[in-house]
Amino acid sequence: MTQRIVSLGFLAAAVVVLAQAFSIPQGTGYQTVGPRAFPLLVGVGLAVVSVIGVIQAFRPGSTPGEVAAGSVAAGSVASGEDTSGEVAPGEDASVEDGETHWPSVLMLLGALAAYALLLVPAGYWQATTLFFVAVARVLGSRRLVRDVLAGLVLALATYFLFDRLLGITLPPGLIRLAF
Repeated sequence: MTQRIVSLGFLAAAVVVLAQAFSIPQGTGYQTVGPRAFPLLVGVGLAVVSVIGVIQAFRPGSTPGEVAAGSVAAGSVASGEDTSGEVAPGEDASVEDGETHWPSVLMLLGALAAYALLLVPAGYWQATTLFFVAVARVLGSRRLVRDVLAGLVLALATYFLFDRLLGITLPPGLIRLAF
């Protein structure tokens, strides 16, 4: 039931975002990307994801928890396995829905706060790389070199997209890029 409410709420938010985006006056002159472009992009993306969520939520026989729990229990009874309530990892995600690992949530919030504090003095691409590595570590990655390289590539790609191509100035920080 909550999945249906949430998906409909996101669909309503998409309608509001799109309506507000169309109320933004379109830029004139030599602007290739006007002020309406990004709100429209966000609204369309939100609408697409929301429609997919609504379709999944209202699909017949897709009530969350009931189908998955029923199929696991039925499979266990039919095969003669122990049905004492213990479920192997990965078999049923609805078992873990009520459990929140609060230390991870707090570490992610701490990483986000540190990112916000470091963004201007350290610079966009440096702070974003560190943030990516920190989040990857909190979520369980133990491959530091891969995480640093992935964070650096994503941060530099985003930096060049916004700063160089779109002309949206991002904080350069301590190490300014030569190109």
